[in-house]
Amino acid sequence: MKVYLVNHVDALSAEQDPQRHISPKGRDQADRLGTRLRALGVAPVRILHSDKQWTIDTAIRVAAKLGAENKTAKAAYPINTDDPITPFMAEIAAAGGDIMMCGHVDYLLRSASRLVCGDENRKVVEFKPGNGTAVCLEGKDNDWFITYAWRDEHAPG
Repeated sequence: MKVYLVNHVDALSAEQDPQRHISPKGRDQADRLGTRLRALGVAPVRILHSDKQWTIDTAIRVAAKLGAENKTAKAAYPINTDDPITPFMAEIAAAGGDIMMCGHVDYLLRSASRLVCGDENRKVVEFKPGNGTAVCLEGKDNDWFITYAWRDEHAPG
């Protein structure tokens, strides 16, 4: 099984847009990420996101590039900075296939750490905020490893 942890792309400021949709730069970032993931054969059974508009927009654009528009959903539990990751771990265990989470840096960091080393406070990977960084983890039960990571600056200029 694979878990894809995707940090949201660049968003407009609250002054520019109170809902904070993704920016034109963010749309380009999400499209490049989705295209890259499609080329790698990524096919999640679910693409989860938080209730924040910029994660929704990121998930929708990536899903469109994957041909998985009907697989996006708001996580049934909060996934913001200080929220517990236990519900996400349970969802991974019950997923029945690959799963993607479009979320926020701290939540994603703690999720990766819990999967890889069992300790959510021990950093195992780094995300570059606001550019659509994606990390692929592979495994099952308590045996997980990082397969690859991709940042927008890895895209050809």
